[in-house]
Amino acid sequence: MAELRCYFFVSAPLYCQTRCKHPLKKKGNIYERENKTKQNVSQGTAENKKESNNRSCIMSFPIIRVHWLNQSRGLRVLWLLDHLKVDYEIIPYKRVGNRAPESLKKIHPLGRSPIVEIEDRETGKKQTLIESGYIFQYILKHFDPENKLGNADADLAEKIQFYLYYVEGSLQPPLMIEYILSLGRENPGPFPISYLVRGVMNKISEAYSKGEMKNQFDFVESEILKNGGYLVGGKLSAADILMSFPLQMAFVRNFATPETYPNMKKWLETITTDEAYAVTKDKIKEFGETF
Repeated sequence: MAELRCYFFVSAPLYCQTRCKHPLKKKGNIYERENKTKQNVSQGTAENKKESNNRSCIMSFPIIRVHWLNQSRGLRVLWLLDHLKVDYEIIPYKRVGNRAPESLKKIHPLGRSPIVEIEDRETGKKQTLIESGYIFQYILKHFDPENKLGNADADLAEKIQFYLYYVEGSLQPPLMIEYILSLGRENPGPFPISYLVRGVMNKISEAYSKGEMKNQFDFVESEILKNGGYLVGGKLSAADILMSFPLQMAFVRNFATPETYPNMKKWLETITTDEAYAVTKDKIKEFGETF
């Protein structure tokens, strides 16, 4: 059975989903507004109205649950929420035979991680979000009123949105193909089958994935150089966080090298110094995650 843990942040204000920008304060297991109301007769009507508005704002902030699978790209969603200092719960799952467990299908039929549940505190109505790009888009829209990981400039905001689609639509496919091909090369079977398998794998790589992977890396390398060491606007954004995992894996699997892509390597080193990244790693280490 999945273990559930809750995380709360008190180092910075949290804002309600309706973007009223009233700071919330942790009280018990939820954030509630600090009540500075003076209970006296002369202020009764105004203060009661203010308190009523506060209660409405408090109740509008939903419960957020992240169904997180070990050794997965789900770390990025946690990092996003930690950077925004949003209250959420982690429900962890462990791989079974290098695959997600069947229990995840009880949350969503596809059974893939990450899955984020958003529950309305008043009605109990739930939304189930899948696909990392869509999850990022939703969180930015509803939980980043100050554009900490977005951008107030309309053009730059659109560029962030572009990367939310680009990462899975263009960058990830050739990386995944190269990874699968590398597994085939490592376990080709006995000779002479191994000779044939490696030959086929190499032809697929040369015909498509190797060249396409280089094309994507060259693009990202140039974008980082043009944008002050980041992907958008010279500062950390949701685009950097979402793009981090596939490019980390590219270096780990030797698909990319620091010598060939120095800007990309420096960018990874820079963004992972973010305090929220360390916070996220510490949390999932409690569930046995290794790096």
